[in-house]
Amino acid sequence: MSISSPQLQEVLRLLTIPQIGPGRLRRLVSVFGSARAALAAPVQHITRIEGFDRKIAAHIKSGGNDTLVDHQLKRMQETGISGITIWDDRYPILLKKTADPPVILFYKGDLPVTWPDCIGVVGMRQPDAYGRSVTESLVKGLVENGITVVSGLARGIDTVAHDAALRMGGDTYAILGCGIDYIYPPENRNLYERITRQGAILSEYLIGTKPDSSNFPRRNRIISGISLGVLVVQASKRSGALITTNYALEQNREVFAVPGSILNSRSEGPNRLIQQGAKMVIDVEDIFEEIAPRFSGKQPPEKPMPPNLKAPEKALLANLSEEPMHIDLLVQRLQTSPAVLLSQLLNLELLGVVKQLSGKMFIRI
Repeated sequence: MSISSPQLQEVLRLLTIPQIGPGRLRRLVSVFGSARAALAAPVQHITRIEGFDRKIAAHIKSGGNDTLVDHQLKRMQETGISGITIWDDRYPILLKKTADPPVILFYKGDLPVTWPDCIGVVGMRQPDAYGRSVTESLVKGLVENGITVVSGLARGIDTVAHDAALRMGGDTYAILGCGIDYIYPPENRNLYERITRQGAILSEYLIGTKPDSSNFPRRNRIISGISLGVLVVQASKRSGALITTNYALEQNREVFAVPGSILNSRSEGPNRLIQQGAKMVIDVEDIFEEIAPRFSGKQPPEKPMPPNLKAPEKALLANLSEEPMHIDLLVQRLQTSPAVLLSQLLNLELLGVVKQLSGKMFIRI
């Protein structure tokens, strides 16, 4: 039987409504407190939110596509697929703090109560013997030090990384660019099943979504978002693995690269990354040197309030947490104008205790 977040059905319903994407959905829940409350909210309350006109409010009041929602829930039940939303305690905490986190994660396997420290391992689909050997060696060192490996279940380096983690007795998580019910590539069926017993397969895509090429670049932000850093073993200069490093940089993650021969096109991607400032990795200790400040097995303690804050800024900071909160909800809670709050938030962001996410969402860091 599948396990679902309490809000999953209502979140699915909102996602089937025209003009409601993840950003607007997060804003609705931030303002109204839950997806169910957002669906039940009067039109006049919805239109008070910036970016929501009467047309969008009318779409929300239509209630969404019940047929599609029921089909998703039925398929979950039939296939043993579970689902969590971004408001679930088991949602990856690092991913939640990125600019564009998925609202729903479907998964097969087991999710941890507290997410472990993870490193994303990516690379090309046609590695040579050197790439495979290096991947196995570095993954062995990561697992022996309690690091969980995240990758994309693709051919090549991804497959080697997942397989090595499992053989070393570690957990591993695979992020798909299709629905959980599609095993892609098909030759990884056995690996897919092994991961569900020693980790989990995850995807933001609805059940039944085929492995379209346009989906894979976007899923890479989840690989980097879950992880403390991303390791690139082998990649050509146009490899999709480099998309993951771009996301990693945007998300303030570490980027690691394994050097190789300048005569080998498989090493062109990592060599260029090193040239541009990525950490060169010749031993697993090179990775631990960079992640050591965050590699503690525990979430870092909340930063104390900066000194000399005025009372309104203290009240604002006290209302923020690691859960993204929309500016409209802060306006309601603090009974202050958006302009005043945005000025205070900018000051707190400059002090390094607040971060703005997309859609005028804010978190305390």
